[in-house]
Amino acid sequence: MVKDAETWFSNLDPAQREIAESLRARIQLAGPDLTCKLAWGFPCWSGRERIFSIAAHKDRCNLQLFYGAELAPFHPARIEGTGKTLRHVKIRSLDEIDEGLDRIIEDAIRLDTSNPQRVR
Repeated sequence: MVKDAETWFSNLDPAQREIAESLRARIQLAGPDLTCKLAWGFPCWSGRERIFSIAAHKDRCNLQLFYGAELAPFHPARIEGTGKTLRHVKIRSLDEIDEGLDRIIEDAIRLDTSNPQRVR
């Protein structure tokens, strides 16, 4: 069983690792003060509350957004899901890690700063 985020990343298949590492770099660039811990078996980043996690799937990685329901109306082409709060962005290639995704990351961090929501 994986006990920390570094081990989680190192255990990924090469294609998944490349995407996950790129997502991690973008999150860390936008939120250098965020903390990353393993939760629910995935690396999760928190500010005042949980903001992001990365989930690896066979053909992609998902950037899970704990403020996703609030963000979805502003990024309808990218944010998917029907959860009450948690939504996700599917990333199948490095080409999908772009300025639009950076805006989603920045918006999520901004929400956590201005209106933190407790994860249940």
